[in-house]
Amino acid sequence: MEVGHVLAVYRAGETIRDPVTEDPKDTVTLPDEHAGVVLVFRTFDRLSYALVMEASRPMHLYDKVRRPER
Repeated sequence: MEVGHVLAVYRAGETIRDPVTEDPKDTVTLPDEHAGVVLVFRTFDRLSYALVMEASRPMHLYDKVRRPER
C-alpha cells in the first residue's frame, strides 16, 4: 500500500434464501455492492488512512477494498 493508491470499496453481498427452490436451507449469496472510491493519503505498517472521494452508499467497518474496475 502506498500514498496515492486509489481503491474501490465494496459491501459484502447479503445471503438470502433461494427464491427458486423456496427451501429454507438453500441460500444464495448476492454479489458485493460497490460503495465508493477512496484515496490513500497516509500509510503505516499495519494501517492506512484514506480519503473518501466518491460514495454511492454508506461505508462500514470491514467493507472490502480492491483495485477499481476500469
